[in-house]
Amino acid sequence: MSTVDIGRSTGDTAALSRATRASAGRRPETSIALRALLIALAYVFMTGGLLTALLVQLREEAMSAARRELAAFAQLTATHTFEVAFALEQKLKLAEVTLAVAAGSGSADQESIGPMLQELVSKSRELKDILVLDAAGRVVNEATGTADIGLDWSAQPFFNRVRDRGGQAFAFGVPQQSQTSSFHGHWFIPVTLARRGQDGEFKGVVVGLMDPAYFSKAWTFDSEIWGLSIALTAADGTILMRQPFAEAMLGQRPSDQETIARLAQNRAADTLIAPQPQSQEPELQAYRRVGAYPDLLVFVAQPLAIATEAWRRVALISASCWMLASLALAGLGLWLASEMRARGAIERRYHALFNSIPQAVLVSDVESGEVLACNDAAVEQYGWSGVGGPPRLGPDFAVLAKRRAEFSRERACLISGQRQRNAQGAPIDVELTVRQIDVGGRPALLTVAADVSDRLREERARRSAEDQLRQSQKMDTLGQLTGGIAHDFNNALMVITDSVEELSERAGLDPETRSGLDRIAGSAKRAEELTRRMLAFSQKQPLRPRTTNINDLVVDIGRLLRRTLGEHIEVDSMLVDEVWPVDVDPSQLETSLVNLCLNARAAMPEGGRVVIETANVVLHREQLLRAPGVAPGEFVQITVRDNGVGIAPQHLDKIFEPFFTTKPSGTGSGLGLSMVYGFIRQSNGYIEVESELGRGAVFRIYLPRRTGQAATPAQSRQAEIKGGSERVLVVEDDTQVRASVVRQLRSLGYAVADAANGSEGLAAFEAAAPPFDLLLTDVVMPGPMNGRALADEVLRRQPRAKIVFMSGYTGNVLGEGSDRFLLLNKPFRKADLARMVRAALDGSAS
Repeated sequence: MSTVDIGRSTGDTAALSRATRASAGRRPETSIALRALLIALAYVFMTGGLLTALLVQLREEAMSAARRELAAFAQLTATHTFEVAFALEQKLKLAEVTLAVAAGSGSADQESIGPMLQELVSKSRELKDILVLDAAGRVVNEATGTADIGLDWSAQPFFNRVRDRGGQAFAFGVPQQSQTSSFHGHWFIPVTLARRGQDGEFKGVVVGLMDPAYFSKAWTFDSEIWGLSIALTAADGTILMRQPFAEAMLGQRPSDQETIARLAQNRAADTLIAPQPQSQEPELQAYRRVGAYPDLLVFVAQPLAIATEAWRRVALISASCWMLASLALAGLGLWLASEMRARGAIERRYHALFNSIPQAVLVSDVESGEVLACNDAAVEQYGWSGVGGPPRLGPDFAVLAKRRAEFSRERACLISGQRQRNAQGAPIDVELTVRQIDVGGRPALLTVAADVSDRLREERARRSAEDQLRQSQKMDTLGQLTGGIAHDFNNALMVITDSVEELSERAGLDPETRSGLDRIAGSAKRAEELTRRMLAFSQKQPLRPRTTNINDLVVDIGRLLRRTLGEHIEVDSMLVDEVWPVDVDPSQLETSLVNLCLNARAAMPEGGRVVIETANVVLHREQLLRAPGVAPGEFVQITVRDNGVGIAPQHLDKIFEPFFTTKPSGTGSGLGLSMVYGFIRQSNGYIEVESELGRGAVFRIYLPRRTGQAATPAQSRQAEIKGGSERVLVVEDDTQVRASVVRQLRSLGYAVADAANGSEGLAAFEAAAPPFDLLLTDVVMPGPMNGRALADEVLRRQPRAKIVFMSGYTGNVLGEGSDRFLLLNKPFRKADLARMVRAALDGSAS
């Protein structure tokens, strides 16, 4: 009973009293008897009118309360029905997955599928059997035996309906009596799930035979106490289940046209008065569509006589009291007591429904912020004691006062992005849904505070992974650009180095000229080192991996680090026992660790401590979201931590970029960390960093555990320079580099021919007579045939041919089997060229 309704009744009474006093002011000259009669008539009309108005108002309130109560039962029934339907759908989907797995393994017969289906049925209280129909409607699998296998169910309405509908929709069918041998004659509700292939082709139906009586257990409240009847229907009104159970009504449609018309309008919920299907007596009906299953509706009905029973009792008492004036006051007292009890029962039911809401709900006074009511979910969410709740809303709800003008009775207002704290101080991210209501004649706010902390946490994790992916893509793009620049720079250095060597070999150079050539050679050497660092970042440097024990490597470089870092830096190590072996280029890993330690020294100008740790770890896919392209598995973790000044947050995403440095100008090239990053990624690992200003930095390197045979280290180079007279074919696309290599080889005594690309080189090799003794080719060349493709074609024609690759930008161009070839790293000197060519021709290296 609402406050507005009570106010309306009080206003009507006051108006009637004013009218009575006005008529009494115009007293006619009548006898005492007439006066008494008039008074009696006035009493009759006044009390009769008042009583009639009250009874009409009470009937409206009783009907309104009954509608609300019935709507609450309907909502509760719809919730329980949803849980049953959802559980059935999951079990049928599990059966479908079982069938798909069995079909994929070639064991989709009854002997394999039957026990699996039987296990599903045995664990399910609502299912009597599970059948699997093929595309023609014949039973191919059954949970309870094999007696019905082969039966044709294609004429069943649910089969045609599922077959003609697209997708894999879960649906309820019309109840029917079972014709199967396991429980012949019993009623069941067919629940179906279509089986479709990846191309959408219809492959059959999974049919669950549901016991209709299970709904009586699922609808947990005792409907008989309230005289309620419950029905589950399809969207067109066909009755699927009824409580109390009525066999004759299953599968029938109600004859009431008003109900059918409302259903046709697709209204999700309503309460109406309609005739009973059997007796045609009027009853109050409330129906709700089952969430996520719009084809299902639940009806909760109560005979109108039961719904208005309390009102009729009040009416009878009131009429008796009106007729028996001497007992009017006593009758009114009894009526008030009965009404209070009825209101108390309604309030208790609403209180139970209020506490069953899963989100935190608060009712607060608009002016003072005092909490008038809160449910159990609010007590749990905010950690309140539960004894009366907090006296008033705190600063976490200050937004309610700021936006009070936006709240109305007609529409709820959603307020997102609110960070609150519970009684223990823990943060909670909430979304507030606020609506204005009336409580006791005062304006109040109904606030639903939904905890969205988990959802926002997942969104932040997803955004972090996306940012990491973008950062990785940016680094890959920079790597490609840097590798291309380094490739061209290598070719230029080749020409410079060769020219300097040629000039230096001339006799009679004056000291000043020779000094200038030495300076040029020194600058070329430094440029060569810069190029190597750029290639390391772009993950294109040639690596020589071999099986390495990380603990041994850390111990070896520890002695070097203590001398290099200085006495003011303390170097410690924490090494795990029996560290896993890894396949890595040990010299490059040593260089990377030294670079990290040198950076740590720069962050500790007053001295400090560097700790190198090793550990065996197993990383799963969710732990590698920030390392795109790295497969989960077993890794060796190398940690380098310091207690220096730390790294500013705005620099953390840039420290691995080439030429980025926070050191003063002229004190660093900005390629140290980028070289480490490129080498680790090229070694199929990844590196991450954590740092805070004033709390040092932690670098973690993850290298995959070695699998298979260890890489064979290259043999030592020969110290002496030797030439020869064999025939050599040089294939190089850069004109100046090609001319330089040809000149150096001829100065060593070799007979040399050259070609500008792979196609010309293959043609020259085929036309040579006698054949060439050695092919010296660049790896990366324009055109349809790169260096590796050229080598494969030459070996196919002449399997015993000797081949040497030359490149400073290898990447993955050599591909599988690259360990069978020799690789001469650009830029190289005449001595390097002479040793490599001789090693290939003499067979002294593999």
